[in-house]
Amino acid sequence: MARKEYDTFILTDLDKVSEDKEMEMILRDLNPEDRRYKYRSFYVMGMISRDESKYPDRLWVRLGRGQLQERPWSIKILKELYKFPKE
Repeated sequence: MARKEYDTFILTDLDKVSEDKEMEMILRDLNPEDRRYKYRSFYVMGMISRDESKYPDRLWVRLGRGQLQERPWSIKILKELYKFPKE
């Protein structure tokens, strides 16, 4: 199975980000199966690590103004949360 890639914005100091603990976050899918859904945002409950190989998927971290960090992190998505209103 191919490794999935996501990105997220972190608005706090990177040193204050909790690793290896469950947290709620918003991700964008960078390589969906269907290209029409690229950059689809969704809420998840997941765990992250600065170690690129610790969890199965890759997470690209962006700072508040969109600056991409040099090295990717890793993420394990525990479940998708449905917080958007359904029409």
